[in-house]
Amino acid sequence: MNLRPLRWYPATGPAYRTLAPVVLLALPLAAAFAPTAGAAAVAPPSRAEPMERYEDPPGIPATAVRATRAASSITFNGYTSIQANVNASQQDIIGDAANEPSIVVDPNNHNRMVIGWRQFDTIASNFRQAGFGFTSNGGATWSTGKINAGVFRSDPVLDADGSGHFAYNSLRQTLNSDVFESSNGTTWGPAVAAFGGDKQWMKIDRGLNNFYQAWSTAGNNYAPNTFNKSIDDGASFGAPDSLPSSPVWGTLDVALDHTLYVVGWGDSVVCSICVERSTDAQNHVLTAPTFAYHDVDLGGVIATGGPNPVGLLGQLWIAVDRSSTSHAGWVYVLASVGTPTDPLDIHFIRSIDNGQTWSAPVRVNDDPIGNRAFQWFGTMSVSPSGRIDAIWNDTRGSADSTISALFYSYSVDAGAHWSPNVQVTPTWSSTVGWPNQQKIGDYYTTVSDNAGADVAYAATFNGGQDVYYLRIPNTAAVAVEPTPAAGTWLTNAPNPFTKSTLISFDAPVAGEWARVTVLDIAGRHVATLLDRFVIGAGQSVVWDGRRDGGARAPAGVYFCRLEAAGHAEMHRLLRLE
Repeated sequence: MNLRPLRWYPATGPAYRTLAPVVLLALPLAAAFAPTAGAAAVAPPSRAEPMERYEDPPGIPATAVRATRAASSITFNGYTSIQANVNASQQDIIGDAANEPSIVVDPNNHNRMVIGWRQFDTIASNFRQAGFGFTSNGGATWSTGKINAGVFRSDPVLDADGSGHFAYNSLRQTLNSDVFESSNGTTWGPAVAAFGGDKQWMKIDRGLNNFYQAWSTAGNNYAPNTFNKSIDDGASFGAPDSLPSSPVWGTLDVALDHTLYVVGWGDSVVCSICVERSTDAQNHVLTAPTFAYHDVDLGGVIATGGPNPVGLLGQLWIAVDRSSTSHAGWVYVLASVGTPTDPLDIHFIRSIDNGQTWSAPVRVNDDPIGNRAFQWFGTMSVSPSGRIDAIWNDTRGSADSTISALFYSYSVDAGAHWSPNVQVTPTWSSTVGWPNQQKIGDYYTTVSDNAGADVAYAATFNGGQDVYYLRIPNTAAVAVEPTPAAGTWLTNAPNPFTKSTLISFDAPVAGEWARVTVLDIAGRHVATLLDRFVIGAGQSVVWDGRRDGGARAPAGVYFCRLEAAGHAEMHRLLRLE
């Protein structure tokens, strides 16, 4: 990836007008934004219009007639999606809708997760509430409910603090946001007024338990201010402050050194797509932090319309590499953007020097350029080992651009190269089940760990809008992960086996901390076999086919994972009865 210098501007510096480049870009984009079969016209969104507004009163809930059917568990191409918006009997509710999911994983226990969504009790009304689902078994089943049932709420954004306490940020009818906290994922504390506004986003620095929040200029009761924070683990929020260029429809992330990054679509006066960076937001004071801002080039612009007529076609995502590799501290940005050749592509850029320079855009989707497909709702997360995961809706398989499937790709070299794209769900129609509102929300979310990625997305497999949980195991990344120069060759014998198998590997001559674990075919942890310092070749450990607690693992396919010297390798195991 070629790096090119770009401008940093101090928060107190002069505005730099970038309207001319935007106008020039608009000319070739006009062709890309032309309508395609089955889709509404595509256009850049208006910063002046809020994406959320209160319109309909509550309708008669679909649950009142108790029309239900079996919830969906859909396996496609080896990937299984499990419906999360279910009733107490794990059934689908006919006639309701759920979309715009946000997922959070307990950082201390992967089995505990919460997904929040916009809950429409009937598609006859666009009145929505703060729906949620909690799992304590890694996504196999979900317990659902509503926060402040009967109150209009939208834009769910979830995160967790360092202790594993969940936080649910929710937009009220008044276009103010509240934050609710829960220690168990099922009962939630009182609303904490957090100021906020339309399309708010929240990030928790788990090392400090600081909460950061940014929101849009439209639907904003505190203009021109669009940022605030909490320094007491979400118990209270400081008054709003301003951000240079007031970036909208983006996200936030924090680095290991607690530097805060914000990305969003700027005002086109200061910058067009802005990355903003603060090194003093971490301070435990409520005085306004300072931000340096930077105009970055993603090779296109974000859009609305198309397969999601009145919604966004994706947000801007920012993530910081927190691995122990040479990529630590690098900053990544990914989004679905309209380009001169296609309505929407997934583009990625990176900075290796805290934003002083940025790479040229890399196209993540590998379909033919110019085929007029939509790659929309592009979403990114980064694992602790530095693997970058990306998912998106993709219309490449149909001439009708309202027919999409979820696709996945990953990078193990900081975004320089991306794996062949994989379709992980069947196709579905984005025009089915609209809850008196022609969209399926504005975003999906993902969370990555070293064993894989947890995905929350919405689709219409059942004939209505539902929220699904999908686990994408890291086994897909094995083929292209780099081989350590020092060598950590991994094998086992016998294979297949019945009672036990000997797993062998070589560690670096100088020694290295090594961790050997067993994962099931879904990428979930089964057993830890080794976690200590080892020296040189000829290392081995036995797996007796049992889980950590001593229970016998059933027959089937498993994966042995070795982590050492900043690298990871996988090896397939087959246990027979």
